[in-house]
Amino acid sequence: MFNLSGTELVFIAMLGLIVLGPEKLPSAMRKAGKVYREFRNITSNMQREVNKVMEEPIREVRKLVDEPVAEFKRTVSDKPEANKPVPNKPVPNKPVPSNPVPTNPVSETPVSPPASDAPPPVGT
Repeated sequence: MFNLSGTELVFIAMLGLIVLGPEKLPSAMRKAGKVYREFRNITSNMQREVNKVMEEPIREVRKLVDEPVAEFKRTVSDKPEANKPVPNKPVPNKPVPSNPVPTNPVSETPVSPPASDAPPPVGT
């Protein structure tokens, strides 16, 4: 739960020995173990209760989802044309003009070249 390695546990034990002393350390460790055990019992009981309360609503939601899916699968499997592969149709090619003009792909109208921000050239 806490992901402590061996060296970290040894460091914590040494720190506890220095702070509490050899007389109080065993009783403090027992007390910490009891608190940790009680914490784990409380959390596991809460998880068990939540799972028990949520079991019926989850079952109902699964039933609501599974019934339409099963009906859809039955409908699709009953139709023989649904199992036939769709033949590929060749896509007609458009002829490419010899001097292509850029067009707007939505309206197929020619696009005028962008206006230049530079001033017109001065003739010499």
